[in-house]
Amino acid sequence: MARGDRRHPENVAGDWFVDDRCIGCGGSVSLAPTLFGLATDGEHFVMTRQPATEDEVLQAQLAAEVCPSRSIGTESGVTWRRHHPLEITPGTWRTGSNSPKTAGGNAFLVQRTGGNLLVDAPRFTPSLCAWMESLGGITAILLTHRDDVGDAERYAGAFGSEVVIHAADADAAPFAGRILSSAETCEVAAGVLAIPTPGHTEGHVMYLNDDGTLFTGDSLGWDPNRHDLSAEPSVCWYSWPAQVGSLQRLDGFNFARVVPTHGTMSPTLEPGDMRRRLQALVARLQRDLADE
Repeated sequence: MARGDRRHPENVAGDWFVDDRCIGCGGSVSLAPTLFGLATDGEHFVMTRQPATEDEVLQAQLAAEVCPSRSIGTESGVTWRRHHPLEITPGTWRTGSNSPKTAGGNAFLVQRTGGNLLVDAPRFTPSLCAWMESLGGITAILLTHRDDVGDAERYAGAFGSEVVIHAADADAAPFAGRILSSAETCEVAAGVLAIPTPGHTEGHVMYLNDDGTLFTGDSLGWDPNRHDLSAEPSVCWYSWPAQVGSLQRLDGFNFARVVPTHGTMSPTLEPGDMRRRLQALVARLQRDLADE
């Protein structure tokens, strides 16, 4: 729980606050962009406005549930029935219980008739494990890259899950049983494609579900202020030109929504609209590279 004795001094006055244990993951902003913002040190997030409507209270509660450092809460100690795991699209759930091992990255459970999938991994908790068991367990854990392995090994052990990761990032998950070694797209489960997208890391992979959901890891997101696709060189650890090239190759795939591990998921759009937005983004990024 958030600690009132460690309330960050830059929080706006009011009941809700962020304490100074915040690790700056940005999960709060991805869920409640009008309520949270960076402190002046650029490393911590604080409440910039108190929630004023029922919807904003819900946003604050969701942000508190995903906070990996448990830094978001209220002075009054108000409690609520947890919203996570939360079904974000039919058959796809954001698990909550974000892990500090992944810098607060989201993880997602995808219900499939051939076996449920976990995309990246949350903090291991008995309650979350029991919930997964109630849905039939986890057949495979699909890791987008080395940064978001989280507690994948514990979940794999609990359910006997196959763990998938690309060879270039496989040292981060030595327990993985399926290593993707090619640069080519392949099917990792019936109706689910693994699309190698080097750039953010050398072994970064996106996963495309046949319902049009593209799990983009840390390479492609949605800017809630511009209402458009986004990608930033400031969070690229391997090669920015390679990442831009990977985004360009996505033009060959049909997807209707972008679900990043870090950041805001997009609304559901027509694949043609999504493709046009992707093409515009890539063109802008390529111009920026040419101007450097």
